[in-house]
Amino acid sequence: MKASAWRDKGDIELKEQIEQMRRELFDARFRSGQDEVEERGKFRKMRRDMARALTLLREREQGIRGARPVGGPKKES
Repeated sequence: MKASAWRDKGDIELKEQIEQMRRELFDARFRSGQDEVEERGKFRKMRRDMARALTLLREREQGIRGARPVGGPKKES
């Protein structure tokens, strides 16, 4: 998924997606130990998507990009 699509989601939805991706990655790793892997590139894609979502959440917490966190410092323009 592209970063622009992630930016359209709210914080709660992003956190839910991250938890879902963590479960899927765990399950995929478990299946790979049993030689039931259908795609080797799936791990890489899942890790990168998770990193994009986590980065976006962190940017929002820092007030770098996206919605400013509640109670965060106001930026002077």
